[in-house]
Amino acid sequence: MKRNTNRRMFLTATASSAAMFAGCGALGDTDPQNTETPAGNETATPTATPETETGTGTPEETGTPSQQFDYTNRGEVLDDFENLEYWGTIQGDVSAETEDVFRGSQSVRIQNPAGGGAGMYKAYPDGLDLTKNNLSIAVKMEKPSPGKLAMEVIAPARSDHLVCRRYIPDAMDGWMRVDLGYTGLRGDPMLENVQELRIVVLSDGEPINFVVDDLRKHPKQTDKGRVVLSFSDSHASQYDVAFQELKKRDIPAMVAAVPDQINSDGALTTGQLREMQTAGWDVVSSPHVGTPLPEMSEDEQRRTIKQTKEYLRLKGFRKGMQFVALPYGQYNSTTLDLVDEFHEYGFAYGAGPNIVPPVGKEAVSTVSGADLNGAARMINLAAKYNQLTVVNFADIGKEQDVDTEHFNHLLDIIEDWQRQDKLEVATPSDILKLEQS
Repeated sequence: MKRNTNRRMFLTATASSAAMFAGCGALGDTDPQNTETPAGNETATPTATPETETGTGTPEETGTPSQQFDYTNRGEVLDDFENLEYWGTIQGDVSAETEDVFRGSQSVRIQNPAGGGAGMYKAYPDGLDLTKNNLSIAVKMEKPSPGKLAMEVIAPARSDHLVCRRYIPDAMDGWMRVDLGYTGLRGDPMLENVQELRIVVLSDGEPINFVVDDLRKHPKQTDKGRVVLSFSDSHASQYDVAFQELKKRDIPAMVAAVPDQINSDGALTTGQLREMQTAGWDVVSSPHVGTPLPEMSEDEQRRTIKQTKEYLRLKGFRKGMQFVALPYGQYNSTTLDLVDEFHEYGFAYGAGPNIVPPVGKEAVSTVSGADLNGAARMINLAAKYNQLTVVNFADIGKEQDVDTEHFNHLLDIIEDWQRQDKLEVATPSDILKLEQS
């Protein structure tokens, strides 16, 4: 009885938190999610897509099998920003950008040198139906850095809307495609009657300057949401505590293997990782060498990413080596290009859910498991709107980053949604299989 009571209290707190997150509008929102990258979080940061997204190489080498997909062309263009006639300004300055373009001949630049907020909106008087679609957009965030892009979906009024927020790290220096997963809601949005889309960036007095392009809608490929449980930094508690509990519940996960830490004091062992893999877990690459990847040259990044993947191949973790957890949640354009070259998905902190399967696959967004209410909110929204939430944990246990009771609460939430057939626990391999089906 105590467990059920705790869960009811937890769900109530989560619902309240979601309402607060949505706030009163993009320029007046309060955002309980910290924009700082969680300390010690390997899979911490957001999402991107270079112009070509076809994996290269072969399993015998260090690449991944070539895929016959053009991910950049997935979905349908909702707005290419070649004509800004129907876009209005919320705050700041909105102008056509012809020198720095993601696709076509023109993107749109939004700026406010005074900071505070800058954005634009487009009305859909006849209603835009998004019941069967998710959204993605290409963005280049110049200022603030780091920053958060927000998309508000007014459906149909300000009292009934959804908000999507995506964190972009300070190291990111180019265009990236962002999955616009829902991070908050207010009222009872009716996605069959979206009346307005709003694109906004806020700052605490910092100048704002960013560019967006190629807004797309993507058909929902499943009738339920997905959650991936992710474990970073190779802590021993991930086997001693998390794996034992998840095994009881028959729940798989992904674990990031840091070669320099495996088999050391307080870290996972090779044998434990093999046991996890046998139980259905993905053991993924973690090129963690003490220096964030963006601080390295292209050659150094390439060597580090390639060597870490080769380590997994030689140790027998060939399924998981298709995926990478980006250290410190940091990446730049070079990092994302290399992720695309050597891996199917990269995972990094983005503070929000993703499309199923993700479009911005080089930095699939994770959320922090150390934020109990935030993680539960993202799980709930993924279940409600058929999206993908990746929850990342570091050390598990009493007086650790994530308390055992806290961890079990999140598992209770997930199992409640599973019983309603609204949510499925998946591994990166499962998501990739769905993408390729």
